[in-house]
Amino acid sequence: MNLLLDIGNTRIKVGYADHSGHRDPTLSAAFIHSELDRLTDWLKQHALRPQQALGVSVAAPELTEQVDKILHRFDCSTKWLDGTSPCPILSNGYEAPERLGADRWLGLIGVLTQQNPSAHRPLVHVSFGTATTVDTILPATSNQPARFVGGLILPGPQLMYDALALNTAKLGKGIGAINDFPTNTRAAISSGIAAAQAGAVLRQWQLTQQEQQVAPLLVYSGGGAELIKAELLRAYRQQLDLLNLDPESALWQPTPVLDGLAYMAAQTEQTD
Repeated sequence: MNLLLDIGNTRIKVGYADHSGHRDPTLSAAFIHSELDRLTDWLKQHALRPQQALGVSVAAPELTEQVDKILHRFDCSTKWLDGTSPCPILSNGYEAPERLGADRWLGLIGVLTQQNPSAHRPLVHVSFGTATTVDTILPATSNQPARFVGGLILPGPQLMYDALALNTAKLGKGIGAINDFPTNTRAAISSGIAAAQAGAVLRQWQLTQQEQQVAPLLVYSGGGAELIKAELLRAYRQQLDLLNLDPESALWQPTPVLDGLAYMAAQTEQTD
C-alpha cells in the first residue's frame, strides 16, 4: 500500500493506493499547511501503516522536511517526484522538464490515466488553483506515447480577486454575480475574472482543435473552479455550437495529482 501526498501552495492532500494503483476515495483528506499534525491523526484514525509514500511538493522545503519526519515515525520512506520523473504513457515536451511544476506534471498523468489514454483525441486540462494552468496533451500514436506539448499559466481566480483588493483603493473584497453586462462593481469584477479564466481555457482548446482537427476533451480541476465554473461551462457550450460540434460536457476530476501519483506508485511496484 502506498501513501500519496500532494503538497500545494495552500493545502496538503493525502490519499492511499494499493499495489495496482487503485485508490479508495474514502481514504483521502485535505488540510492547510498549519494543520500538518492532522496527517498523524488521519493515519491513526484509519489504522494505516504505509511502507512507502510517493509525493509532490511545490511548498517550502521546510514543510516537506516536516512531512518526512512525521512519516519516519511510522517507518514510512518517502519518494518525491518532479517534472523529470519519467512516465511510460506520457512524454514531457517542456523545454526544461526540471522547471515544470511537479504537481502540474503528475496532474497531467492523472488526467490521462482517468480519461481513456487510448482514445485518439487530444486533451486539454485546466487546473484552477492559486495559479491556473491550461495544458494540452496530444494523443498517443503507434510509435510514441501521448505527449504533453505545453500550456498557459495565469493567476488563479482567487488570486485575481486578491490582487484587485490589494492594489485598488475603493474596490475592496467580495464576490458578485456573473453577468453579461454588469451594472455594479462587484458583478463587474466577478464577471471580468470569470471571462479571463474561461477565455484562456477556450484559447488553448481552440488552438488544439485547429491543429489536430479533432475536438479536444476538456477536463477541469482545482479548488478555484467553483468561482468560474458556470461561466466556463456556458462558454464551452457556446464554442461547440459555433463549430457545429456535438454537445459534450467538460469533465470534472477532483484529484488528478493523487490519481497520477497512484499510477506512478503502481509503476514503482512493478519495477521493484
